[in-house]
Amino acid sequence: MVRVRVMPVLLACRGCEADGVAREAALELDRRGLGEAESAGRNADKARSRYPVYTIEGCAQACGKRWLAGEGVEPAASFVLDAEGDFAAQVEQIAAALRT
Repeated sequence: MVRVRVMPVLLACRGCEADGVAREAALELDRRGLGEAESAGRNADKARSRYPVYTIEGCAQACGKRWLAGEGVEPAASFVLDAEGDFAAQVEQIAAALRT
Protein backbone atom coordinates (compact mmCIF):
# COMPACT_ATOMS: atom_id res chain seq x y z
CA MET A 1 0.00 0.00 0.00
CA VAL A 2 1.28 3.44 -0.90
CA ARG A 3 0.56 6.25 1.53
CA VAL A 4 0.41 9.79 0.28
CA ARG A 5 1.16 12.44 2.85
CA VAL A 6 -0.26 15.90 2.45
CA MET A 7 2.50 18.50 2.06
CA PRO A 8 1.26 21.65 3.76
CA VAL A 9 2.23 25.13 2.66
CA LEU A 10 4.27 27.00 5.29
CA LEU A 11 3.60 30.64 4.52
CA ALA A 12 6.13 33.01 6.05
CA CYS A 13 5.17 36.64 6.58
CA ARG A 14 6.92 39.43 4.70
CA GLY A 15 5.71 42.46 6.58
CA CYS A 16 8.69 43.95 8.44
CA GLU A 17 12.23 43.33 9.62
CA ALA A 18 10.93 40.47 11.78
CA ASP A 19 10.03 38.49 8.67
CA GLY A 20 13.56 37.09 8.38
CA VAL A 21 13.03 34.76 11.33
CA ALA A 22 9.69 33.61 9.92
CA ARG A 23 11.29 32.85 6.56
CA GLU A 24 14.17 31.00 8.25
CA ALA A 25 11.73 28.93 10.31
CA ALA A 26 9.69 28.03 7.22
CA LEU A 27 12.83 27.07 5.30
CA GLU A 28 14.08 24.91 8.18
CA LEU A 29 10.75 23.07 8.35
CA ASP A 30 10.83 22.67 4.55
CA ARG A 31 14.32 21.11 4.80
CA ARG A 32 12.91 18.64 7.32
CA GLY A 33 10.18 17.64 4.87
CA LEU A 34 7.35 18.96 7.06
CA GLY A 35 5.96 21.39 4.51
CA GLU A 36 6.73 23.59 1.55
CA ALA A 37 8.04 27.05 2.42
CA GLU A 38 6.48 30.01 0.64
CA SER A 39 6.52 33.76 1.25
CA ALA A 40 3.33 35.74 1.72
CA GLY A 41 2.48 37.83 -1.30
CA ARG A 42 4.25 35.59 -3.77
CA ASN A 43 2.10 32.67 -4.87
CA ALA A 44 -1.60 33.23 -4.27
CA ASP A 45 -2.54 30.24 -6.46
CA LYS A 46 -0.61 27.86 -4.24
CA ALA A 47 -2.20 29.33 -1.12
CA ARG A 48 -5.68 28.95 -2.64
CA SER A 49 -5.22 25.50 -4.11
CA ARG A 50 -3.36 23.69 -1.34
CA TYR A 51 -4.47 22.66 2.11
CA PRO A 52 -3.44 22.82 4.83
CA VAL A 53 -1.82 26.23 4.82
CA TYR A 54 -0.01 27.41 7.95
CA THR A 55 1.33 30.88 8.59
CA ILE A 56 4.57 31.55 10.38
CA GLU A 57 4.65 35.12 11.62
CA GLY A 58 7.68 37.11 12.74
CA CYS A 59 5.55 39.27 15.05
CA ALA A 60 2.01 39.75 16.32
CA GLN A 61 0.99 41.96 13.37
CA ALA A 62 0.09 38.74 11.50
CA CYS A 63 0.93 40.01 8.02
CA GLY A 64 0.86 36.50 6.54
CA LYS A 65 -2.57 35.75 7.95
CA ARG A 66 -3.89 39.11 6.73
CA TRP A 67 -2.52 38.49 3.23
CA LEU A 68 -4.20 35.07 3.17
CA ALA A 69 -7.51 36.60 4.26
CA GLY A 70 -7.28 38.98 1.32
CA GLU A 71 -6.88 35.93 -0.93
CA GLY A 72 -9.88 34.23 0.66
CA VAL A 73 -7.83 31.61 2.52
CA GLU A 74 -8.09 30.72 6.20
CA PRO A 75 -4.92 29.08 7.56
CA ALA A 76 -5.23 25.82 9.45
CA ALA A 77 -3.08 27.43 12.15
CA SER A 78 -0.80 30.41 12.67
CA PHE A 79 2.47 30.36 14.56
CA VAL A 80 3.88 33.62 15.92
CA LEU A 81 7.58 33.63 16.70
CA ASP A 82 8.92 35.47 19.72
CA ALA A 83 11.94 37.54 18.65
CA GLU A 84 13.32 37.29 22.18
CA GLY A 85 12.76 33.54 22.42
CA ASP A 86 14.94 30.58 21.55
CA PHE A 87 14.62 30.20 17.76
CA ALA A 88 15.53 26.50 17.71
CA ALA A 89 13.02 25.68 20.44
CA GLN A 90 10.28 27.58 18.63
CA VAL A 91 10.99 25.70 15.39
CA GLU A 92 10.82 22.43 17.34
CA GLN A 93 7.40 23.41 18.74
CA ILE A 94 6.09 24.18 15.26
CA ALA A 95 7.57 20.91 13.95
CA ALA A 96 5.83 18.96 16.70
CA ALA A 97 2.51 20.63 15.85
CA LEU A 98 2.95 19.80 12.15
CA ARG A 99 3.65 16.15 12.91
CA THR A 100 0.35 15.64 14.73
